[in-house]
Amino acid sequence: MSIRSKLTLITVSAFVAIFAVVGGMLSNSNSPLVRAIAQQGPYPNHRVFEEVVRHIQQDYVEKPDLEKVRIGAMRGLTDGLDPWSAYLLPVQVKEYQANKNSADMTGIVLGLMSGYGYAITIVPGSPADKAGIRAGDVIEYIDGHATRDLDLYDMRSLLTGTAGSNIELSIFRNGRSEKIKISRGLVAIPAPESRSLEQQIGYIKAPVLTSGQSEAVATAIRNAVKKGAQKIILDLRGSAGGDLKEGLAVANFFLKSGTISKTLGRGGKVLASYDAKPDQLITDLPVAVIIDRTTAGAAEIVAASILENQRGDVVGERTFGVGSEQELFPLGDGSAFLLTTARYASPSGKIFMTEGVTPNNEVKQSELAEVVTPEDTDGDQPTPQQKEKPGTPATTPSPNTSPSAASTPPAAPKAAEDFMLKKAIEVLTNPAKAKKKAA
Repeated sequence: MSIRSKLTLITVSAFVAIFAVVGGMLSNSNSPLVRAIAQQGPYPNHRVFEEVVRHIQQDYVEKPDLEKVRIGAMRGLTDGLDPWSAYLLPVQVKEYQANKNSADMTGIVLGLMSGYGYAITIVPGSPADKAGIRAGDVIEYIDGHATRDLDLYDMRSLLTGTAGSNIELSIFRNGRSEKIKISRGLVAIPAPESRSLEQQIGYIKAPVLTSGQSEAVATAIRNAVKKGAQKIILDLRGSAGGDLKEGLAVANFFLKSGTISKTLGRGGKVLASYDAKPDQLITDLPVAVIIDRTTAGAAEIVAASILENQRGDVVGERTFGVGSEQELFPLGDGSAFLLTTARYASPSGKIFMTEGVTPNNEVKQSELAEVVTPEDTDGDQPTPQQKEKPGTPATTPSPNTSPSAASTPPAAPKAAEDFMLKKAIEVLTNPAKAKKKAA
């Protein structure tokens, strides 16, 4: 390689690196200056970043560790994308390949909220459930590692471990921090809950739709029909994560025809469209689906398909918003990029990650407390980043609030009436009355 080629390569690499670093730090900024720079295109930016490199090399107080700068730059490339994309070091690539099919050992379905780890839902009976972790808990630290300094991949890696080993989480709940120790163990997904309600309604609460769970749901539906159910309520609260094929299967139990879901690529290009198969239909009874912010992933496929195919009603609150596919792209030094290459969407093309699923019968459940992070304050307006995330509270992060300054938590609330279930029963038994209330 010629000297000129080497210099060109170094310059381009520096540009990419610094662009990544600055982009990672400022990707969520609303500064007019940042927006103006972004609108200028790559060439003016190139000159700016060359100046930054020159200043780092000449004026930084210490001789910079270029390897650390490089790693930071590579991580910065994914910081401005989405929570599920990540840059993996060579050792992390080996861990990823070794643990790709490893079993969950905590029962926490993990997401991201205002930069912190967030428990979307907790598998009933799991180690996390037994330890006292709750859906909606904000996770500040995992074994001493601040989640605000980690991506989702790092958080999940820290949660991974052998059965019987312990892990300590610092969670933020009710305005204060609390440390909880979890003893890892095998997580068994519970069977669907099924019972008969008033007016010949069959009630089925579906668990997290992991591999094989659709068959358990199918059995519950058939049993409800055998017992004389004339209407079905499918409760998907607490059903987060899971497998695409399981969500497609459960939706198909209620749909004879129509599109169930799509996967979209860059520019909204349809990569795959999944249609209902008539021979997979189990029941054409009226159905109402219950959702809330603990609903995510495969369950969102079910709710959206029922709603958009006008097969039934959806009751509750907007879902959390999860659903994508990642692909590992190896690099020459053994590291790799884990990049989102497709997103799951509703039949009409609404992307779950950005829009979630909004019910046509909205009901606020009183016992679902608003999510509060350690930096939240009362009375402010939400940031644009918070507005983008389904389920994010209408508060603005403030660096002046800390868990230690929090007030004494309120007494545990009394068990509240299940207004979502009550509404689901109403839309099935008296749809005219339900529509009149909504209007």
